[in-house]
Amino acid sequence: MDTINGAIIITAHPGGPVAEIARGPITLGANHTADAYVALVGVVPTDTPVPPLHQHPYTDGGFYIAEGEITFQIGDREVIAGPGTFVYIPRGTVHTARMSGKVPMRGMLILSPGNAEHVFVPVEAEPEGS
Repeated sequence: MDTINGAIIITAHPGGPVAEIARGPITLGANHTADAYVALVGVVPTDTPVPPLHQHPYTDGGFYIAEGEITFQIGDREVIAGPGTFVYIPRGTVHTARMSGKVPMRGMLILSPGNAEHVFVPVEAEPEGS
């Protein structure tokens, strides 16, 4: 991450996705954005565990997929998000996501507002036929 006159530039690691996975995501914090949002930029490996269905009561989330693929479950629907896709999930929306591509996913997660606690609340799946 480089800073030039207050602007922040995050570039891909010259070592490629493996080096980015080892480094972990770069976080642009609420202190950088006057509490407007938090952004995490990086690469997620294909074998990342799938979180249970959940919701976030205080934060909205935006996912941008630059490379790779994620399959989101939003409510009772699945959406495959490939390169160039942006998925916005408003607070309170039940969802989960799994890495579904054959290569690591490179992208960005934006959480808003940046000064809110990003709470993870697991949600029981609705029984089939309900």
